Amino acid sequence: MRYLRAFSKYAIGTGLVLVVGLLTTPILTRLISTEDMGKYSMFMTLGNLISTLLCLGLDQSYLRFYNDEKPESRNYLLRICLLLPVGVFLICGLFLLLFYKPFSMYITGEVSFSLVLLFNAYMLGLMVDRFWTLKIQMAQKEIAYSVLNFIRKIAYLLLALLFIKLSFYEESWDLMLAITLAEFFVLFFARIIELGNWKCVSKKIKTSHGRLLHYGIPFAFASTITLIFHSTDKMMLKALSDYHNIGIYSGAQSIVNLLSQAQAVFVAFWIPVVYEHYSKDNEDTKFYILMNKIVSYVMLMILIGLICFKDLVVLFLGAEYREATYVFPFLAFMPVMTTISETTVMGINFKKKTGYHVYISVISMVVNAIGNYFLIKAFGAIGAAISTGLSYSVFFALRTYFSNKVFPVKYALKRYVVSAILVYGLAIYASFGSANLQFFLCAAGIVAFITVLYRDIIREGYKRIKDYLRYKFI
Repeated sequence: MRYLRAFSKYAIGTGLVLVVGLLTTPILTRLISTEDMGKYSMFMTLGNLISTLLCLGLDQSYLRFYNDEKPESRNYLLRICLLLPVGVFLICGLFLLLFYKPFSMYITGEVSFSLVLLFNAYMLGLMVDRFWTLKIQMAQKEIAYSVLNFIRKIAYLLLALLFIKLSFYEESWDLMLAITLAEFFVLFFARIIELGNWKCVSKKIKTSHGRLLHYGIPFAFASTITLIFHSTDKMMLKALSDYHNIGIYSGAQSIVNLLSQAQAVFVAFWIPVVYEHYSKDNEDTKFYILMNKIVSYVMLMILIGLICFKDLVVLFLGAEYREATYVFPFLAFMPVMTTISETTVMGINFKKKTGYHVYISVISMVVNAIGNYFLIKAFGAIGAAISTGLSYSVFFALRTYFSNKVFPVKYALKRYVVSAILVYGLAIYASFGSANLQFFLCAAGIVAFITVLYRDIIREGYKRIKDYLRYKFI
């Protein structure tokens, strides 16, 4: 029940973030063009990509060795893990400023020194925010974590509306400036919320600097390649299409990102819990099997629901983003597959075999690139979405396979594979057809079939809830 209470705290905060997201997306898509949305999307994509590489995987080292250190030494561990990435950032930022012409041209198609200055500020905010958020997350301060996520979203919305209203710059610039300032708002409030909890009581840690880097560097490459994998669709759309198609694609993705909030809340809850569980009993695998079954069923149900109501995407985004309704179904697989894979990948981290993450990311990236090359030419943005959805299945399969090699867990995956194939069929129908009666009957049949497959989990969940309510109220 402790885990349930912790998850509920994350969930409440995520609910607030979702509300803000539901307000933000339709407002902004009605105020900016698809071309400006495409430019803004490229700014964010590259910012996340480069900042992840510059972290050198030390954010993951902090997660892994957090429980190995005494409580009084954990702040110093955080400082050590943050200082080197900031130093590398200063060198990289100077390099980008020296070669600002080609870099700014790649992002927006225009030469701008100011754009690269803003980009550097955005990267710095992302990097520092990444470590500070992890500190709060690992301390299992669910409310603080949720509040900071809410502040980020509301600050971005208000600043974006203000800049667009005042017409300081082009609309894409307004969004870039808003998201950058929102990151620094989060850092400011994180410092206030956690005032007094950042001091280094002890400057002695068990883990050597070399060990931190040895564990983290493979993660840096893996995470960067993973982000390239995540970004391949947009980069290839830019190469093979235009900013309009990137904007359409990004519009559909902005709704998918709302589902990614559910993924984020699960990861925020899951990572500290699973590391704590492993540190107490590294032989108990029943916990991981149970969580995989629960998460698989819930995420599949959510995915089917999203596919069924794909036509609401147009109403949500506005008429200019009409094409996004056919892009959306396969994009929805991205957070679903990623979330489910979080329950099957932990063995790699437990056993410190982080090099496997590189193999996983490279193979997934190559599959996505090949798929994008052929499918974008044939179907445009819809083709990019199909390639992305399929490549995330490969991503899930590889994470599960390599994790089981070093930490065997008998996951019940046959039912999941059958269920996923059925949902893929439904997504193909939705990507090229309309949501008619036949479509909804087909979806209802798939829901019924998957529910039967996962009936043991439903019975177990019902029993536990019933027992809890009886204990609580009788």
